[in-house]
Amino acid sequence: MAAETGKQAGTRALALEPIESWREGAGKVETLAKEVAEALETDELPRARRSFTEYREQILAHLAREEDVSFPAAERRAPAQGGPIRSLRVAHIGIRNDLERVASHLALGHTGAARAVFAAFLETFAAHERLEDQLVELLRDS
Repeated sequence: MAAETGKQAGTRALALEPIESWREGAGKVETLAKEVAEALETDELPRARRSFTEYREQILAHLAREEDVSFPAAERRAPAQGGPIRSLRVAHIGIRNDLERVASHLALGHTGAARAVFAAFLETFAAHERLEDQLVELLRDS
């Protein structure tokens, strides 16, 4: 196979940009997740509510960007990956439901329940993000 020209490499990188951009803001999200977890662990309900509200907004924006930009770009780049991409889209429904459960517990002042649901959510969300990372690697190689 012939070596990729500079122009081809640039075009390839540009095509991957909307897909790889789904990690934008990850540092802020991680920091907020730690703040929420710490506030829940110490039963600081007002702080937990404030931090979780901001965290949820960041996650919902992240999901929307993936659904509106990254997933369509991935589907165009590798139509054969449509099944895994649809699975990731479906997982977003569960992520939104989990976020609403945490918000409901916080609204009711149930820090113990919010702590348990949030801890489980963080594990599920981390697994989801790993799957997305694997998809990016597949797309990068295609």
